[in-house]
Amino acid sequence: MTVAINNQGHGCLTIDITGVASTAAAGIGEILNPEGVAVTITQAWLEIITASTGAANLGCGLKATGVKGTDLWNDGAVNGLTAGSLSNCFAPQDTAETEATDPVDWEADEYITFTGSATTAGLSARLHVKYIRQSA
Repeated sequence: MTVAINNQGHGCLTIDITGVASTAAAGIGEILNPEGVAVTITQAWLEIITASTGAANLGCGLKATGVKGTDLWNDGAVNGLTAGSLSNCFAPQDTAETEATDPVDWEADEYITFTGSATTAGLSARLHVKYIRQSA
């Protein structure tokens, strides 16, 4: 045989997000890569359950613990959004980018961090992430 499966790994992850008063880097929270190996995030969606009551932007991206990331969601407004709406984190835009336009690599030791520009109190949301494990 001259062909073989190199990698069967793929997955998805849903992260619950609850707004807080903190504006510290990763102050809303952070999630370590659960696979323990590098993965490529191919799709991500931000689902709003309840919008923030504070006039805040959300930064969401891949960084070391305690560091603000914005490569998944670059300071997009989370107040005034419609409950039940989904925002595509991989949508190309004609204006200033607030979302990723290409798949992003999530290293084994990196976190998805969540940072508010102001209080995100009242926010209830989910980040849905689809990924593929990278070959060794």
